[in-house]
Formats: sequence, structure tokens, C-alpha cells
Amino acid sequence: MLVDATANAHNRKTACLISGLIAIAGCILSWFSLWGLILVPVAAGAFYLLRRKTLRRLQVMATPFPEVWEATLQSQVEYFRGLQPDQQDRFRNLMKVFLDEVTITGIRTDVDEATRALVAASAVIPILGFSDFEYAGLGEVLIYPNSFDEGYRSDGGGDAHTLGMIGTHHLSGVMILSKPSLIQGFANTTDKHNVGIHEFAHLVDKADGDVDGVPLGVDAETFQPWVRWVGKELHREVTSNEYIDDYAFTNEAEYFAVLSEYFFEAPELLEQKNPKLYEMMQKMYHQNPKRVLSHVFSRPGRVGRNASCPCGSGKKFKHCCKGK
Repeated sequence: MLVDATANAHNRKTACLISGLIAIAGCILSWFSLWGLILVPVAAGAFYLLRRKTLRRLQVMATPFPEVWEATLQSQVEYFRGLQPDQQDRFRNLMKVFLDEVTITGIRTDVDEATRALVAASAVIPILGFSDFEYAGLGEVLIYPNSFDEGYRSDGGGDAHTLGMIGTHHLSGVMILSKPSLIQGFANTTDKHNVGIHEFAHLVDKADGDVDGVPLGVDAETFQPWVRWVGKELHREVTSNEYIDDYAFTNEAEYFAVLSEYFFEAPELLEQKNPKLYEMMQKMYHQNPKRVLSHVFSRPGRVGRNASCPCGSGKKFKHCCKGK
């Protein structure tokens, strides 16, 4: 999603080439008919369309990072705090582009900037290791006030147990997340559960066109061991003391998503349980969460009113981001 100088230059060159060819074709055709001149404005339009997304992203990346988003990351997103400064900058830019292009809508609940930041953090964590990843097709994330049922109702009925999902059919391009579950996923960093990461892991899986538990770009060295491992896991008898949530054994896609929660929330424990499995997840995500979280020396509790604001402004929390 990010645009650097090389990507910008490539996009500009491509836009110039395509629009130039259209303009040349128009000039040639104009020798035979004045209708050929119509291709000249078409060429200008093609140049604009080919450059629009790149230029927009450059503009968004150049904007200041909102203080309330920074405060949310510093106080609630442990993974962000463990990153090196250059990776934190990359994280911020990915968030800015994501929130510029994906609408976050509250359904019978308010969506403040802190909630939007947590949605974006959920999206960025799984793709931070990819050099260029697009959440293609995702246009909106709906935030529900509670869990919901198969009819997308969240009135607290007995069947309303779904915490998040990727929409299908008429809801294609939409993700639904329970607001309390989204917040709890970052508040409790020891339970190996994070519904935001779970659902965005499904989209990482879907990037190759299939939600089959095998994400895009898996190398041959990892592909075969991973497929064999998952097949073996899904066909064995599940006991009551599994080290991952039983929901993982639903199918290949859920196994990958549940394990992704574990991988980013409790990587050290996962490596202790199964070093080979942890290594495969590392290769698929191109990240080492154990190393990232080793840089986090303490897990934050509630920020005191008179403590320094976690956004780094130098002001007391009560005079800075507390009200935000």
C-alpha cells in the first residue's frame, strides 16, 4: 500500500507510456478522420486515472500522524511498541493509507478515532512483513456493538456468538467486527485471542483468490510441510487440552487465522510448543513477533492522569490525549 520513490517513478513512467500511446494513436487517426482527435482527451484522462491512487497515497503519507492514533498505539498496541523506529514509521504510514481508503462505520454504536486506530492496527500487523500488500476488494469495516448471529443481528439473542467475519455475497468487500471484542483483543495480551488480527488474516489468506489456509507467496520449501501439517491436524482427534482454540480445527482457513492470533499475541509460547510450526508462520508472514515483543519491557496498565502522555508530546496525559 505504500509508495516510495521507485514505485512513484514506475507508476509515472507507466502512465506516460500508456497515455502517450493513446495520444499518438489519436494523432495518426486524425489524418483520416477528425474523430481521431477524441483520443487526445482520452489520453489525458488515462494519465490521470493511472496516477490518481499513487498521488493520493503520497499525499496521505505526507500528512501528520494524528495524536489520538499515536496515543492509542502507545497505550493499547503492544506489538507497535516493540517495533524499531523505522518499522514504527512504516506502521504509521500503512495505517494512514488504510484509513484513507477503507471506511469504518459504526452500526448502532459510536466509532471514535481510537476504535478506528485499533481496526487499522489489526490490518497492519499481519502485513507489516510484506513489501507490497493490498487488501484488494475491502471497502468497509462495520463495527457492531456486540457479537452477532448469522443474520447479522446483535440484539443479544442466544445465537449471537459471532465476533467477526468477512462478508460474502451482498456483503462482499465488507468486514464486520464486534467493538467490545476488538478492544478486548488488544487489552488482554496474554489470551492468544484478537478478533481483528483473525479476520485480517483471512484477507491475507484470500489474497491469492482462495481462502484455503495458504497465504499468497508461500515458497515451495514452506508450502508442502505446511499443507501436510494442517491436513494432519484437521484429521486427528481433538482433545480438551489443545494449545490453540478448538475453532482452529473447523477447516484450513480457520486453522491459519486462529494460529495467526497465537503467532502475533504469544509468539514465545507458540515457539516453545512447536518450534517447527513457529518457523513456518515466520516464513509465511515474513515477521518474527517473538523478537518484536522482546523489546517490550512492560505491559501497560492504566495511564495515570499526571503521567507523561504516551503520544510523546511531553505534556501530562490529562492535558493531552485523555480527553481524546
